[in-house]
Amino acid sequence: MAGRDLAQAGLPVTGDALVAAKIVGALGATLLVALASLAVPIGPAPLAAGAWVGFVAPSLFVEHRARARRDAAEHRVGPLVEWLEALVAAGRPAEAALAALAVRGAGAAVLDGALRTAASAYALGAPLFGAVAAEARAAGLPTLAGLATDLERSRELGRGTIVCLREQRDALRARERARGLDAASRVEGRLMLVLVLCYLPALMLLVVVPLFAGLLRGLDLTAPP
Repeated sequence: MAGRDLAQAGLPVTGDALVAAKIVGALGATLLVALASLAVPIGPAPLAAGAWVGFVAPSLFVEHRARARRDAAEHRVGPLVEWLEALVAAGRPAEAALAALAVRGAGAAVLDGALRTAASAYALGAPLFGAVAAEARAAGLPTLAGLATDLERSRELGRGTIVCLREQRDALRARERARGLDAASRVEGRLMLVLVLCYLPALMLLVVVPLFAGLLRGLDLTAPP
C-alpha cells in the first residue's frame, strides 16, 4: 500500500527520498522540542512524541494526497461511463470504445493510468474488461472495477452491453445526486456556525453587555457602599 500511495501521490520523490524525509522530519521535530525545553522544563516524553510526529508526517502527507487523487479518479468514472454509453449507443463496439477512451483519458491521473495499462494489455491480446478490472482493483478504484466486472459478466451471459452501461450510468447518476444533496444539507449548518461566530461577539458587546449593565444599575448593585 505504501508503494501504491507513493506512486499515486504524484510527487517527484522515490522511496529512498521519502525515508530520508522521514528521518529529517524526526530529527527536526526533536530539535524543535529540545529548543522549547530550554525555556520550559519538560521530560523526555515530549521529545519522543516530537520525533514520532516528525517521522510519520511525510507518510501521512503522501497517504492523504494519494487518497485525494483516488477520490478524484472515482468521481471521473461517471463521465467515463457517460462517454462509453454514448459511443456504444452510436454503434461502436464496447472494447474499441473503452480502448479509445483510455487513450484519450478521463481527466484524472490515477484513472488514466489504470486505463492506459489495461489498454496496453488489451493490445497484447488480454481481455480488456478483465484487464481493466484487475488494474482498477490494484489502483484502489472500486467503482471502475465494478463497472469492468459487470461488463465482462454481461458479455459472458450474452446480455446486451448497452443495457449494462445504462444501468451503471443511472446508478452513478443517482449516487452523484445523493452526494450533492448530502453536501447541500450540510451547508445550512455551516452557514449558521459562520453567522454565529461573526455576529455573536458584536451582539454581546452591543446588546447583552449594555443590558446587563443597565440591570445592575437598576438594582443599584454597582453603587458604592
